[in-house]
Amino acid sequence: MAPDETIDESTIDDMVGESALQLWAAAQTDFDPFQLPSPEWPETTVPVRDVDIAIDTGLDEDDVRAALGRLDGVKLVVGREAGNVSVLRAIPEDTPL
Repeated sequence: MAPDETIDESTIDDMVGESALQLWAAAQTDFDPFQLPSPEWPETTVPVRDVDIAIDTGLDEDDVRAALGRLDGVKLVVGREAGNVSVLRAIPEDTPL
């Protein structure tokens, strides 16, 4: 993204959330989360790294990490390990908060 371009936080969250969901769903090798009801999703899933989301969206990695922090527990389950931030799981839209 160009240095003089600014995008509001809500738009960044939407971009990161959509990218994270699509990349996370594509990474799953044992099931298709769009075809299988969420209660039937296996516990072990393939995570998606923040850097992959940054590349997909064209956003700065720090902006992606900030958005993932805001989306954690709302739309996504985010994990942090050794300086890496990964989307571990998507939260289905029909899940009560």
